[in-house]
Amino acid sequence: MRSLVIFFLVFGAFTNVNAQEEKAKDVEAKVDTFSIISGYLQKLQRLVDERDSLGFVISRPAPNAYYYQILSAPTLYSAPLHQMMNNTDSTYADKQLQTLYYINQMLARLYARNPQLVEQTEESIKSQGQFRDDINEKINVKEKLSEKVGEATLSSTLDDKIQVVTRRPNFWKFNGNTSLQFSQSHFSKNWHKGGEDNFAGNFYLTLNANYNNQRKFKWNNTFELQMGAQTAPSDNNRTFRPTANKIKYTTNIGYKAYKSLDYSMLVVMETQPLPNYYANTDNLHSKFFSPMTLSVGPGLAYSFQWGKKKRFTGNLNVAFVAYHLKYVGKDELVTIHGLEAGTHASHTFGPSAQLNTTYKICNQVTWTSKIDWRSNYHYTRIDWYNQINFTVTKLISAMLIVNPILDDSSPKYMNDNGKYIMLNENLSIGMTYSF
Repeated sequence: MRSLVIFFLVFGAFTNVNAQEEKAKDVEAKVDTFSIISGYLQKLQRLVDERDSLGFVISRPAPNAYYYQILSAPTLYSAPLHQMMNNTDSTYADKQLQTLYYINQMLARLYARNPQLVEQTEESIKSQGQFRDDINEKINVKEKLSEKVGEATLSSTLDDKIQVVTRRPNFWKFNGNTSLQFSQSHFSKNWHKGGEDNFAGNFYLTLNANYNNQRKFKWNNTFELQMGAQTAPSDNNRTFRPTANKIKYTTNIGYKAYKSLDYSMLVVMETQPLPNYYANTDNLHSKFFSPMTLSVGPGLAYSFQWGKKKRFTGNLNVAFVAYHLKYVGKDELVTIHGLEAGTHASHTFGPSAQLNTTYKICNQVTWTSKIDWRSNYHYTRIDWYNQINFTVTKLISAMLIVNPILDDSSPKYMNDNGKYIMLNENLSIGMTYSF
């Protein structure tokens, strides 16, 4: 009897130990399954997240219904097997297709590394239930909705006085800018490098009127006015001398030939508004329409935009045969500007070209360059105008102008070194307004 009791006690203890071990294994398996699935979900989230070049998350997708294959009980699906067997690429433009690709990739890893967790197949899930047969039955509509609608009247509900007016789009664009610049220089009496005190002010005005019907025809018009003066202490005959002194009108008619290439007709007219005298004399050097130059020529125009942000833009206009007119209205100025005595105009033909560029170096600095070249095979004139604007505020800016000119049409244009190169440079600060 005593031996029997001891047997039952030992058997019960052994049974209890086995039960606890089975329970512990079951809990361990569940914990292991949870950790594995959580690891795959974290990998999937890292793959789906959009990240920048440094690895930081830019955007994270919302919870996706396609995750049910991972979140539900581990199941053997056919899609991951087909994907791995066919070596499918992951470069999908659609985000949902990419998500499905990564889910199938996670499931394939689960099948290969932890097959003991897979307890069911896709076929067994489908066999558990199916759609009702009556849902697939075709619905026959016996009554037509159109027969229940009453007779409609097509009478107008608008006032008879209302008229439809068709307006054409406005292909004209008007803009411009104006600037008033000032500069001042002071030299002490013992300044050994020379120089004299002066105060200068310059006024600049640019107006643009451009027509473009967005098809074939273009017509661009630009009017430029530059007027300025500075004090001249060394000139005993006058207090001020002109500095900026130009009126220029440019018109260009273009007809599209191919993409950015147009047939063009370029017309450029230039003169100066203020009279200019030689220092300490009353001898006139130039005035309004003395001289005046005009160039008219058909040719080709090419527009371009360079750079990632199209900061460098411009256009090139070339006329192979152009008409050049030089007119001097004042009799005593005729020979000074290269015309024969007793005449007031010269008519010549030759090539011409004009290159206009704008380079936006940064938001505060812009460089505008204009090169105007013309020739009649006897003389050459190259006018290279450079203007760099330094924006301080919306109204205050600094301006640097460098304007070299080569003109050998008259011996009076020759400098002391025997060259026909003239140079104008000006640095100033003032107010600028664009409209």
